[in-house]
Parts: sequence; structure tokens; C-alpha cells
Amino acid sequence: SHAFHSQPVFSRTTKLCSTSSETSSTNNKAHENTILYFDIGIPTSPTETIPLGRLTFHLTPQTHPHHLPLPISNLISLASNQRKSVDPKATYEGCAFQYSPSTIDDGSFRYRWGHVCDGYGRNGIQTTLASGKKTSWDEPFSDPQRSKECAHSCFGGVYYGQKYEDILDLLKTNNDNGQDDTTVILLTVPISGPGAGTSKFSIVRVSESPREWGERLLLNSAVVGYLDCGADGSFGFGEAENEESGGPTCLEVLRFMARQRMGPPTIINCGVTSS
Repeated sequence: SHAFHSQPVFSRTTKLCSTSSETSSTNNKAHENTILYFDIGIPTSPTETIPLGRLTFHLTPQTHPHHLPLPISNLISLASNQRKSVDPKATYEGCAFQYSPSTIDDGSFRYRWGHVCDGYGRNGIQTTLASGKKTSWDEPFSDPQRSKECAHSCFGGVYYGQKYEDILDLLKTNNDNGQDDTTVILLTVPISGPGAGTSKFSIVRVSESPREWGERLLLNSAVVGYLDCGADGSFGFGEAENEESGGPTCLEVLRFMARQRMGPPTIINCGVTSS
């Protein structure tokens, strides 16, 4: 079993926000408010990991007009470990994010304002082909008709799923400080190109990117959720220390994950809840 670093990565005081129940859901249906979380750490040896914190995302509700059922169901299945008992690779646990100069936020032009996890390449869902045959667990899925219904033109290209402006407006409405400082971090999956219809997903810092990037970061991808930036970013390891210091927010966890140079950020634990 892993030993977790005894010193908290975050030590300065921040506002501690409450999160939903930590009980993982095994229901593959997209609830009205389905929440997916990833606990992030940096493995320093085969038996030791430095915990960074938790990233909590609100997935697009099933009732939303731009809900994409296949990729969201796949995310839910893999994050809640529904098939892990029969396939150890049907999960995100142990999966590392891509790590290179383009994934380190060091103030240079190389940083791409996003973080990509390929997963293990195993899906959590199967789809039925026109022939009536079901796809295999490692075969990419697609739903071109639904994607077409959720397509949005952007800078000469297209992205899919929830519209960036709609999420921005939603978060502005929920922002109670009266200031226009809303941060929008999106959870996306590729719709075309490498990794489409697989376990691959990205965390995209749209509103924090330079103006020339912005929504261009979403092209050929589908928006399937957004980061709860103000939620509690601490998790089970070193809870007492986090409670005393105030604990980091999810946004602070992501920013630290982007700046750190210790190694590839890795999903130590994951799950799905609803509220």
C-alpha cells in the first residue's frame, strides 16, 4: 500500500468550502447534479506519494439540451470503478496526466493551458453497432448525430457539448462577491482526432488563458463538465493539517498541479457522487 507524505503541500490559509458526500455512486445514470472527483498526487516511489489535493467537477446534467450521454456515461463508469473488479484497467485510478514542458505553467509560451489524461485506453461502456454487434471495451465509441445537435461554431472550427458562455453565465450568477472575476475551468473529451471515443479527457483553463487562446482550446472537443473552483480541495490524507490551515480550494490544487515540477500528476483515487 502507498505511504503518503506527512507534510501538507498547502500551508497558507484559504477559505474552506464544503463538498458533497464522498460515497461513490455505482449508478451509471447522469443525475441532475452529478459530481465527479479526482484525488491528485505525485508518486515519488512505488510505495510513496505526495498528495496534492482534490479536483471536483460538475458534469452536464442529463436534462441539459447539450448533454452528451456516451462520453459522460463513460467518465462516470470509469471514475466510479464499476467494472474494475472484472477489468483492472477500467478505472482512472493510477492514471497519470501527460507531463512535459507544455504542461508546466512556468510563464513561458510553451504552456498549453490544459492537462490531458489518456486513461488506460479501456472504456467503461459498450455501444451497439448497426449490425447489432456490441463494441468491445477497448473499441472507440461515437455518436455523430448527438454531437451534431450539440455543435457550436468557434473561430472557424467547432466544439461540442455545453457552451462556454452558458457555463460562464451560470457561474457568474452563483458568484456572490459582486465582482466579474469568474474562473471557468472545463472538463472536456475529444470528439475527433487521437483519443476520441476512449478514456481520454482534458482539464482546460479557458478563462485563465490569454485572449488569443480562449475558446480555441475547445476545438474538436466536447465540454462535459466544469471545475467547482471554490470547493474544498483537500482529501483524506493529512485531513487534520488541512483543517487547521484552512485547506486549498480545487482551483488552488489545479494551479499548483500546473506549476509543480516534481513529476507527472497522478489520479490516486476517484469517484462519483450526486447532490
